Amino acid sequence: MARPSRSLPTLRQLLAGVHMRLILFTVALATASLLLSGMMVIRNYAARNLQLTAHTVAYTVEPALVFGDRAAMLEGIVSVAGVGGVDRVELREPGGAVLAAWEHPHGDLHSPFEDFANGLLWPRPARHVVQRGDRVLGEVRVYGNSEGVLRYVLSGAIIALSCLGLTVIATRILARRLQHDVIEPLDHVAAIAHAVRSDRAFEKRVPASGIAEIDQFGQDFNALLAELQGWHAGLTSENAELARRATHDGLTGLGNRVLFEQVLGEAIGASVRSDVAFAVLYLDIDDFKSINDRHGHAAGDAALIAVAERLRSSIRHVDSAFRLGGDEFAVVLAPFHNRAHVDGVVARIHLAMERSFRLPSGLFARSTVSVGVAVYPDDGVSPVDLLRRADAAMYQMKRHARCEGETGHGADA
Repeated sequence: MARPSRSLPTLRQLLAGVHMRLILFTVALATASLLLSGMMVIRNYAARNLQLTAHTVAYTVEPALVFGDRAAMLEGIVSVAGVGGVDRVELREPGGAVLAAWEHPHGDLHSPFEDFANGLLWPRPARHVVQRGDRVLGEVRVYGNSEGVLRYVLSGAIIALSCLGLTVIATRILARRLQHDVIEPLDHVAAIAHAVRSDRAFEKRVPASGIAEIDQFGQDFNALLAELQGWHAGLTSENAELARRATHDGLTGLGNRVLFEQVLGEAIGASVRSDVAFAVLYLDIDDFKSINDRHGHAAGDAALIAVAERLRSSIRHVDSAFRLGGDEFAVVLAPFHNRAHVDGVVARIHLAMERSFRLPSGLFARSTVSVGVAVYPDDGVSPVDLLRRADAAMYQMKRHARCEGETGHGADA
């Protein structure tokens, strides 16, 4: 009995079908790689952003926690937490009770799916303990928001579907030119997606193609890359700004106590390795309270800014100046071989403070400072010892100046 005949595909049809499946697979792989790498990058930066936000909120609300001011706590949370990627911020007591909370207003993408995505991407909130000294004041919890990630996935899916449609049309029309005009450009896309995922090469772009559909695909792909690059740059900028706020004084621009402790620890490590001494200067403004009492807090702020500017101009670029709080400042001098260098820096600081500065009222004033010096390792080998020695030297200088002033008044009498 004869077997029923069946129509076999032509070589052209077979090649077209094979090429079409290969192209669809390549496009899907490239799109999946870009979406996955983009989501990983955004999630990593968002997680860092959440941690920095928790740190900054803790630093901001610390005074409000000390004084029990709940309105100030919420105001401090709102001033920091209004960045993208934050869903909720809670400030809790050590016992767990919520003191203040802020929740990001949900956009048009909010749904149970977004809540599920929030739990999937950030199963645990970023936490930071608020403490003063050894006393724990509370805990900040920052929960992530996946709205930006979902928008990215949605736009990527739309672009991917558009690209797939254009690719199917192109493969059917240009079956004989698939290898040269379609496969190679898509391989280039896959290579760029790999470079983005592996090397964070967001600046790479797909070159123009000789086929309109593939060129449109490349433009859409480049647009997706540009959008991802913009998000990456925005997250990087936000993280840098949050990191700067967490380590710098908002009034003077100098490093704060957190950065001072970090730099001091690094200086001790470097001195141990190089066996070269370095110095710590501890300063405060003489009669700073009287400036506030006579002229107001705005004048006090002007004095702090003026002292910071003069302190910055009196040291080298390799030295570091900090405001520790109130009218207290510190300087970490880079390693030196001659103690005369430290004395020269102290002399320059005193000379710089002799210049008057303008108050908000238009009057001019002048602020002197008392300076205490501690040299590593002669005066201590730990941060605590160096600070204690520098602080004691500063108060000794202050008492000496006060005694000289009283003696001078007595002689005049």
